Amino acid sequence: MVIVSCDTHIGPRLAEDLRPYCPRGLLEPFDDYVDGLNRKRAEAAANKEKVSFGGNSVGPDWGVRFANLETPGHYDMHARLRDLDSDGVAAEVMFHDSQNGEPIPFQQGTLLMRGTGVDQDFRLLRAGQRIYNEWLADVCSIEPERHVGLMHLPMWDIEAALEELQWARSVGLKGLNFLYPRAYIQPYNDPAWDTFFSACEDLGVTLCNHGGAGASGGTYPGAMSIAKYELSMMTRICPMDQLVFGGVFERHPQLRLVNTESPGLWWEFVLKEMDSIYLTDTQSYGPREKERVPRLPSEYAGKQVWIGASFQARFEAEDAIAKGYEDRVIWGSDYPHFEGTYQYDATGPNGEPMTWASLRFTYAGLPADRVRAMIGGNAMNAYDLDYGALERVAARINAPTYEDLNNATVESRPKDSGHLAFRTFGFWN
Repeated sequence: MVIVSCDTHIGPRLAEDLRPYCPRGLLEPFDDYVDGLNRKRAEAAANKEKVSFGGNSVGPDWGVRFANLETPGHYDMHARLRDLDSDGVAAEVMFHDSQNGEPIPFQQGTLLMRGTGVDQDFRLLRAGQRIYNEWLADVCSIEPERHVGLMHLPMWDIEAALEELQWARSVGLKGLNFLYPRAYIQPYNDPAWDTFFSACEDLGVTLCNHGGAGASGGTYPGAMSIAKYELSMMTRICPMDQLVFGGVFERHPQLRLVNTESPGLWWEFVLKEMDSIYLTDTQSYGPREKERVPRLPSEYAGKQVWIGASFQARFEAEDAIAKGYEDRVIWGSDYPHFEGTYQYDATGPNGEPMTWASLRFTYAGLPADRVRAMIGGNAMNAYDLDYGALERVAARINAPTYEDLNNATVESRPKDSGHLAFRTFGFWN
């Protein structure tokens, strides 16, 4: 089977990997930035904290297996490909932030949460994005048919974002890390974005939004639970709602959006809610509403939006098949995140790679054609991949057959597995 992960992460090391790409005139602020990060790491170590992604500190009681920090696949493409080969994954879509504590150069804080009060120098951040994009393009040139590298763009400046988009595509990056709407970004339903979205269509660049942004944050009681709930709900709705109701999908019928790491049984409910709002508003606010968006939101979503189903649960796969939206689902491993299907130096209950065990847990006994679509086939349309080339990759790596997923049983979460890779209930369990 040709398996494509819509959700992997990469974390090049600032000093060893990215500094060689830094312009000479920015070496001093680059080194100052790295020194500041190293001081924070030293302080965390002195306090016996374990530094995780986004600069957040997590203690030993977090209930997470940290062995994935040991793989050099966080930053070494050859090691990464060995991990993918072992898992049987033919191709990947790469977001930044692999939980190894290496940020985009010059990025302050996570820039994920609302109201963090982050003081960001956007001029430097744009330079840091170019440094990262150059490095990413180079590593994606190794077996390029297997990688959709996601470019980072200065989305706070539409003209600058367009310029960087055109350059990044010219060096081989095929997807965009499409940020959740933020106060410093012009809303995507603003027609000022039309030239940018037209360029995405023309260049074949897929918009890839990753769950985990837009939550309230804060340090008050229940903050983490509130953040998890808000990010889960908002990822399902936005930025899709801006692209639908703003008429962006209508004006740009070749534009493609993948909402990554958006678990749960939400697709049918969200689209019904959007259709209901649409039917009400086109009646209430006059003909201009229907002129801008002449079709139901569910029709646009059914052709231009996909669910990036990271560590998809069995109940989610069964729902997609039963309700006929399995053509919208793209499986994801979340490699090398702690919670994902890949686990360094661990195997499943039958001695198989932990990713195989997760695939067996989720898909065993389901119709072969539907399984093939969700774990790889749908990705061909969403990311414009070369199926023939990936068939050849699958033939030489440890890719499972459909029969492999059905000839051994995985009935419960195995020991040493990722804590979200064998879910049986809701978003998080």
